[in-house]
Amino acid sequence: MTTFLNEPGSEIAAYGLSSGAIAGDLVFAAAMALDGETMRRQAEAASVEDETRICIDQLKELFGQAGCGLEDIVKINCYLSDDSYRAEFWKTYDEVFADVDSHEVRLTQVVGIACGCRVELDAIAVRR
Repeated sequence: MTTFLNEPGSEIAAYGLSSGAIAGDLVFAAAMALDGETMRRQAEAASVEDETRICIDQLKELFGQAGCGLEDIVKINCYLSDDSYRAEFWKTYDEVFADVDSHEVRLTQVVGIACGCRVELDAIAVRR
């Protein structure tokens, strides 16, 4: 049985979407600093650092709903809309994960991310 996850107050469920899913011991989650009402990047995501933190906080929330944390991540993909964001992303990512025994990340530059976002994450965790 699959259980679908969304952040509290998330508007994307109205579109028939979810930000994550639990399938057995695996938890899948995706994160973007997306304002569901305006379908644009959140105003709080003023910098790539802010946007990266918002995305990581969303992953924490979704994994928390499944009884997991960042330390349970076995794979994380990061998509950046421009290579110039790489240094700011890594600075923020390394700060957040400094005390977490999990650094599985793949960084990919893409041509664009929906709704004006610059950072998108998707991750897989294992419930233990």
